[in-house]
Amino acid sequence: MYSDNAKTFKKSNRELEGISRILLHDNFHDFICNQKITFKFIVERGAWWGGFYERLVKSVKECLRKVLGRALLSFEELSTILTEEEAVLNSRPLTYVYNDFREPLPLQPVQFLNFARPDSTLPINFKEIIAAGSNRPSLVKRKKYQDLLVKQLWSKWKKQYMMDLQNAHTLKNPNPHQNIKIDDVVLIEGDNKSKLLWRLGRVIQVFPGRDGGVRSCLLKTADGTLKRPVQLLYPLEI
Repeated sequence: MYSDNAKTFKKSNRELEGISRILLHDNFHDFICNQKITFKFIVERGAWWGGFYERLVKSVKECLRKVLGRALLSFEELSTILTEEEAVLNSRPLTYVYNDFREPLPLQPVQFLNFARPDSTLPINFKEIIAAGSNRPSLVKRKKYQDLLVKQLWSKWKKQYMMDLQNAHTLKNPNPHQNIKIDDVVLIEGDNKSKLLWRLGRVIQVFPGRDGGVRSCLLKTADGTLKRPVQLLYPLEI
């Protein structure tokens, strides 16, 4: 589970760790171990690191603001509104939307949740399968149909969405902070507006990303150690 460094999330992490030590039931212990459920926090003061979920949070808030305004709703009414918002956001297009209806339909998040089609009529559980007829030929035919939809979904994902992402990333400027290395002395951007009040730190460890560029650093300061993203570090020419 990924989250920012809000005190609520950190407290929840400590509580979950305590519960996992208290509950020693074999089934619970095996589930936690097999699933390897852990909290992963982004770097302190690097809120943009959580962009992949913060953008969705912003979309939900904007919808709520436009729909509700200052209206007062009950819990059930708010739950209904949030469920409808979820359906809208999961139906947004991820790939190019063509004007011609004969062109392929855009890829949508809901397709990953509903057997590759937002209007799918595939059985949800075994009861529906039995109700529709459980003879072997019909089940085999239905299974092949499901497999075909999944293959089409992943093919569209790789050929359209991933290619669009690759083209978008190639247009970005290279990381200007990738040359930060151990023992570099840096200015650490703080809450104070005046740069004269920013602290000095020495890089004692770097954390590179998948592309090899430095993403964050562990710093030694006069008050101890702290971890910051490279966007808040300014190397000094010493």
